[in-house]
Amino acid sequence: MSKNASFEQIWKAIEQGQSFFVAGHLNPDGDSLGCTLAICSLLERLGKTAYAYASPAVGTDLLFLPGLEKIHLNELPPKPQFDTVILLECSDRKRGGDLESVLSNAKTLISIDHHLVSEAYGDINYLDSGASSTAEIIFQFFESSEDYLLPTPDEATCLYTGVATDTGRFLHTNTSAEALRVASALVALGADVNKINQVIFFTKSYTELKLLGRALEKMRLLFQNKYSEIILTRADFEPLNAVPSQTQGIVSQPTMIPGVEVSALIKEEPDKVSVNLRSRNKVDVSAIAQQFGGGGHARAAGFKVTGKSVQAVADMLAKAVQEAVSKNAH
Repeated sequence: MSKNASFEQIWKAIEQGQSFFVAGHLNPDGDSLGCTLAICSLLERLGKTAYAYASPAVGTDLLFLPGLEKIHLNELPPKPQFDTVILLECSDRKRGGDLESVLSNAKTLISIDHHLVSEAYGDINYLDSGASSTAEIIFQFFESSEDYLLPTPDEATCLYTGVATDTGRFLHTNTSAEALRVASALVALGADVNKINQVIFFTKSYTELKLLGRALEKMRLLFQNKYSEIILTRADFEPLNAVPSQTQGIVSQPTMIPGVEVSALIKEEPDKVSVNLRSRNKVDVSAIAQQFGGGGHARAAGFKVTGKSVQAVADMLAKAVQEAVSKNAH
């Protein structure tokens, strides 16, 4: 098991394998799904067999991604026998879902991730917490090939989606010089930037906008206006015929308020309470999320809790946020 593998080791594993299973984390975002599609496309170009997997659902804003028709949604092969499994953006072995039937039968497991806290559970692990996104790493991987194998326009579109979404359209603090270099290179290679911007960042359904309005109406500022808390219960979703997955982007809205250091969106779901966290520039919200079994990045993180009411979770979180905000005030 290698904790800090080289791209050369990954290329060697790809050369030696013939059948591949590729997946990102549960409820794949633009980075996870974009990387899955780009890697599968690359493997097919190399004459390999690639099985692309995602679970449990793909957001409507990502349905435009080229190659999406190849994704097996919640559909594992009955007798999974793959030479190699590639898990993308999965900080631990279980983040991709119940994949033990696949993982236990694979000869080689490769993990590629950029989360601040990520376990080296693979046979080959490429973990770079300094990268803006896993898509940034995957593009560097393309560049590292001996014959400088660059992404096709469709692969570039998938990878640009990953970089753009994980940097919040290049507004988050993880927007590094390397992230911008990678994005520029992907545009030059044919990434459909206009379509990505229009579909992901400038398209919202009537229901999503109404839900945003409801969320902002319920927003509370606590701890001398340094903490924004939004709680959405089933009573908020039901009249709008909305679902929790339609809350994308809501948690970032309160960070526009001067003085707000941490923003939390707490959602009551049928079987759990899910929490999204954002930080303006001081508080490490991944450290807060880890207290509740979650994780993420310093400025964007989350966690899920079962067996507790939404208010109980909100109360526990408020205490943790208050401690973190107080600590960073000194």
